[in-house]
Amino acid sequence: MAIAIAIAKKNTAKTPEVILPAYGCPDLVAAVLAQEAKPVLVDLVPGAPFMDLEQLKKAISSTTVALVGVGLLGIPERLDRLSQLCQDSGVTLIEDSAQCFPPASNRRQWADLIVLSFGRGKPVNLMGGGALLVRRNNLALAKQILEQFPLLEMKIGLGWKVKRMVFNLFLRRFPYFLLEKLPGLDIGETKFRALEEARRVALPEQLVFSGIHQFRKRLPIHRSYLAQLQLLKQAGWDFLDEETPSSNAQSVPRNRFAILAPSAHKRDLAERALNRAGIGASSFYRCILPEIDGVPEITGASSYPNARKFSDRLLTLPCHEDVTEADIALAAEVLIRSSQD
Repeated sequence: MAIAIAIAKKNTAKTPEVILPAYGCPDLVAAVLAQEAKPVLVDLVPGAPFMDLEQLKKAISSTTVALVGVGLLGIPERLDRLSQLCQDSGVTLIEDSAQCFPPASNRRQWADLIVLSFGRGKPVNLMGGGALLVRRNNLALAKQILEQFPLLEMKIGLGWKVKRMVFNLFLRRFPYFLLEKLPGLDIGETKFRALEEARRVALPEQLVFSGIHQFRKRLPIHRSYLAQLQLLKQAGWDFLDEETPSSNAQSVPRNRFAILAPSAHKRDLAERALNRAGIGASSFYRCILPEIDGVPEITGASSYPNARKFSDRLLTLPCHEDVTEADIALAAEVLIRSSQD
């Protein structure tokens, strides 16, 4: 929907282009293709989930309608710089804040459009749906575009409450472990799925406010990881949270704590050791966008070395409300021991 608004704003005669980071969720590609636009990928800077600004400038053309700044793993992009670049180029800036809450542009008027997600594994988890936030100067056009999408009314009845109960049951550690092992479910795997239809859903305000309230009650568990994993730096590991540009970002809860291993081999060893110990470690998307299973061929640069190295080194640890200090201490012990092997 955000991309549809961006296309309407610029109205280019040629195929519109949307710039994305080379490492990210394949749903970004699906959203671009669903609006018959062309995804253009940009490499990252070394050791961080931020797009390379020099390559970004080169990627912008007369047919570029939007730039998507992704807040990966709760770490906002450098939206202040992206915003200035978009203003100078006449390009719509979309903040993908699916993994960040609150969005960075909530405090500053950086993005033209903000996308939130309320799905599984997101900061505000309502078992699905999301929100599109629109700057007031874009509101009239946005209303015209959004009316083209079908509207569904969501009601919280007995069926929804049973679904929530089952959903929460299988999110617990042991049931989720069993689900991951079942063949055919592809739990935890990253695959491209084409977007057949986008729909608006009228979520009850009570449900949204309740989800936000629960999020605000959560503790910033990632700060305990930061304190207990300092020894990893001596073994060549890096912490992404220390690269956060927002001054108060350290106090905002994360869903995952992100670290970069010295190498892909060290990352894989640590991931296996952590999961054997019962800590739900994850390499997240594991590869760059052009290499994800099912992603259509994307024209552009032949390689994205920084994004590839980032995907090879990335390891994430859980930060949900059931993670205890004992879990974090165990994760630290396993990581430090595996880094010495």
